[in-house]
Amino acid sequence: MTHVLLALAVLAFGATASGLTARIFGGGLWIGLTAAGIAGALCVIGGWDALGSTTTIRISAEWPLPLGFARLAVDGLSAWFLLVIGMVSIGASIYSWGYFRNAKTHGPVGAYAPLVCTMIAAMVLVVCAADVVVFLVGWELMSLSAFFLVGFHDEDTEARRGAWTYLIATHLGTALGVLPVFAAFVARTASTAMDGFTGAFGASEVTSCVVIFALGVVGFGTKAGFMPFHVWLPAAHPVAPSPVSALMSGVVIKMGIYGLLRLLSWLPDLPIGCAIGLMTVSLLTGVMGILYALGQQQIKRMLAYSSVENIGIIGLAISVALLGRSLQQPVLVAFGLGGALLHVLNHALFKGLLFLSAGAVLHDTGTGDMERLGGLARRTPVNALAFLIGSVAICALPPLNGFVSEFAIYTGILQGVVHLPSSYAAVFASCAAVLALIGGLALVVFSKTFSVVFLGAQRDRSVSVHTTPASMNAGMVFLALGCVAVASASGAMVPAVSAALTPFGAAASGQAKTFVESLGLVTRFLPPLGVLIVVAIGLLAFRRRMPLGGAVGGMGGTWGCGYALPATTMQYTGSSYAWKVIHSFRHVIRPKRKTPSIVGCFPSQDRLVTVMADMAQERIYKPVFTGLARMFERLWPLQHGRIQLYLIYIVATVLIVFLVEGWSAPFAAHKNDGATRSAGESQLRDVQVESVVTGGSSHD
Repeated sequence: MTHVLLALAVLAFGATASGLTARIFGGGLWIGLTAAGIAGALCVIGGWDALGSTTTIRISAEWPLPLGFARLAVDGLSAWFLLVIGMVSIGASIYSWGYFRNAKTHGPVGAYAPLVCTMIAAMVLVVCAADVVVFLVGWELMSLSAFFLVGFHDEDTEARRGAWTYLIATHLGTALGVLPVFAAFVARTASTAMDGFTGAFGASEVTSCVVIFALGVVGFGTKAGFMPFHVWLPAAHPVAPSPVSALMSGVVIKMGIYGLLRLLSWLPDLPIGCAIGLMTVSLLTGVMGILYALGQQQIKRMLAYSSVENIGIIGLAISVALLGRSLQQPVLVAFGLGGALLHVLNHALFKGLLFLSAGAVLHDTGTGDMERLGGLARRTPVNALAFLIGSVAICALPPLNGFVSEFAIYTGILQGVVHLPSSYAAVFASCAAVLALIGGLALVVFSKTFSVVFLGAQRDRSVSVHTTPASMNAGMVFLALGCVAVASASGAMVPAVSAALTPFGAAASGQAKTFVESLGLVTRFLPPLGVLIVVAIGLLAFRRRMPLGGAVGGMGGTWGCGYALPATTMQYTGSSYAWKVIHSFRHVIRPKRKTPSIVGCFPSQDRLVTVMADMAQERIYKPVFTGLARMFERLWPLQHGRIQLYLIYIVATVLIVFLVEGWSAPFAAHKNDGATRSAGESQLRDVQVESVVTGGSSHD
């Protein structure tokens, strides 16, 4: 807890000092980013120490308002998410200095460091809150700071649209899901302290538990990005500064996963239908997320949809654990929750790395359009290697960390196939098949992105390529090393995962032995595979340095099939690379393709364009919000520019408040008088009974 309090103090100092020194040349930015990096390191140290402890560390202070106490607590689950917050914060802080170095005296850059420090501090408050008020304060601070950071480039229309989309989505999720969940627990326990929420609802209260669980999926699922609540991710992530995108995709959306897991630790074993429902939503999220990613040409928008897909994988693991709790199978609970927690950490590392790498592409070329890029591996080799590591990890290929977490999830699913009756075994087998489909599609998506952006030749000669600053490379290298370290030390991570499962009961955390045996297989064959990959890379590098020669020793290149001068337009584009797969799912995602038209003897230049609209946005949210806007415009034209009518609205509102208060005051007084009379009559009856009893005893 000392590390957490010190991290909050450092972040508060960093936010204040960087805001006060924002006008100094680079001083405010340096102070804020240094504070964020130090706080991230403190979170990592504090989280790892807490995972090695068997007790929950608590601290409580008097709250300055009549709203209970300011309580903080660090248990295994909080410590795991502190680890996630700290790792990504360190990488993003190092990266941000080079990202903003050339713009530190222009625009709103002075506000960047205070907002980042505030957002990191808010996330620390969320995961360490032991009181509802503290949680909601951190939740709202996180939402508001992220809103300003998404709309950082406020001169851009798309940035403003993405920021408002995020703000509306997160507040709708809070109002419709998060607040009702906490209201139910506070009403039941008559306290805002979270330590009393466990067991507040019994297993016999099935309806209440199901409703609370559904509200939690809506509220926390909106922040996490479950479909169909995901629409803010592809709108906000592409327009935010790249280190902010890394923080939001790596950590902020995980706060929704944390809230859902914390809710499940309070609730009893739920009906099987809840697990099946979450499993269905998660599979839909995973498949549709990666399909939409496949059709994107903007690199950061593709990564945003890929985050939706990985949230679906995490949700699938949680649903496996839920089904294990319902069927009294602790091994499914351990593998489901353990796989989910591992994937939370791994996704934060490799998705943060990929967003930082995409930001380096934008920084070096000025564009994120894959169709204009190509051949960047020769100009920016460190960035190419970083993106390659992130791509291998996110595709769950050995020997990197994405393989470890998905291996744990697969193991949990196969445990269900083996140990459960045939009806449930079929469900788990279907989950394994869909998860394999998601992995195959992810391989297509990231092989397309890496090959189109970094391999081949430059497609658009008007794009100039600059050198990536050293601090940006350092931030990417830090997260890349994190991906390698988690994979290499996967066996050592098992006790930490077991400690993170303690809020879910001893039955789940007690399966560490089975967990170790399963991940021990990964630990044994990952190092030889890593050596094999290093040797292969070395042979390829050696081959590239050898001179080209013919069969008899003459110098010459490979036969070009008659093409005397190959052009860059002969390369695969992103659309052509992925079209076969997209076409196979055309009835699901409804792609639109505009082919070049050849008219006349000298046709004008044209290009092939593939557009894939988000069905949830186009067919659910856009019609609903458009209809609501039109309805309110017709029923109550609020925005008309007439100040006198605005004053009338204010006066009318005040009068209505006075009328309601005046009407309710006599009713409350009458109710209190009735209660007083009832209490007086009760006391009078007690006195009379006592006098009768006393008189009878004296007469005897």
